[in-house]
Amino acid sequence: MKNGFLKISKYLLIFLLGVFALIFIGIFVLFFASPGKAELFVNEDNIVENSISTIEKIELGGVEQYLIIRGFDLTKPVLLLLHGGPGTPELGYVKKYNPKLEKEFVVIYWEQRAAGKSFNKTISSEKMNTEQFVQDTRELSEYLIVRFNKKKIYLMGHSWGSFLGINTIKKYPNLYHCYFGIGQVANQFRSEKISFDWVKNYANKIEDKSGINKLNAITLPRKDDDSKNWLEFLRVERGLIDKYGGGLLRKYKGKHNTFLPILLAKEYTLKDKLNYSKGAFFSIEHLWEEIMASDLFVTIDSIEVPVYLFHGRHDYQTTHLVAKKFMTT
Repeated sequence: MKNGFLKISKYLLIFLLGVFALIFIGIFVLFFASPGKAELFVNEDNIVENSISTIEKIELGGVEQYLIIRGFDLTKPVLLLLHGGPGTPELGYVKKYNPKLEKEFVVIYWEQRAAGKSFNKTISSEKMNTEQFVQDTRELSEYLIVRFNKKKIYLMGHSWGSFLGINTIKKYPNLYHCYFGIGQVANQFRSEKISFDWVKNYANKIEDKSGINKLNAITLPRKDDDSKNWLEFLRVERGLIDKYGGGLLRKYKGKHNTFLPILLAKEYTLKDKLNYSKGAFFSIEHLWEEIMASDLFVTIDSIEVPVYLFHGRHDYQTTHLVAKKFMTT
């Protein structure tokens, strides 16, 4: 009996040592993959002539915020990219899935107030509102126009960024050539109802008992519910949306792969990566209720610049059905 116990203890010790070794190796790799420096454009070991790749800090609305500026050619048009979330910068995703964007534009990856590299626990929650973000966007756009000697710039928004973007061009159309909306928000509460119906129907269709049980345990929050209730709902519902192919990736490969581009982004320090989720939750906590209360069908009747929407027909986080109706109404 004693020998058997010692044998089990020996195997358990080996297992634990293996786990700790893997954790240590993971931290080691992540540390060296997180220098927090701009990744230069290199061609045959030489920096591409006239390219730009920098990390810069700027003050917008009285708060220090970060810009990651990347482009193969400084003479190309300037594109300001408004990331989604709210609170989830997308540099890693664009570099992995849409790298050609940086060949056609000088892309400005703005780490918005309280998000990514711009996260700071001292940021006032009172300034976490759409109007402040619109003013930050205007201020940044004016700065970029002067800095790059342009008459106007291009604006692109994804998800939450599309909500911010279309509100900005409505108010300040003179700053932009046109607007690109990806996963355009129009009435997010309406979209959430469609999304919830879809995920429940899909779970039943494929007879996913685990998913059905999880969905039966939650209800769609009210439009005026607080962000805490919405977060509890979204944690369950969005996980299943991803699993069934209605999220970020049509072919779901697991959350670890979803966040891998962020973990491997060299522009972030280890601290930035650890703060990434903090910024995301802080931003959702203070912006989600305003998003849910909004209805662009009512507040935006026309736009003075060209608008182009790009939408995945399998997207059930922000459904194309609502965006299409918004554009055609």
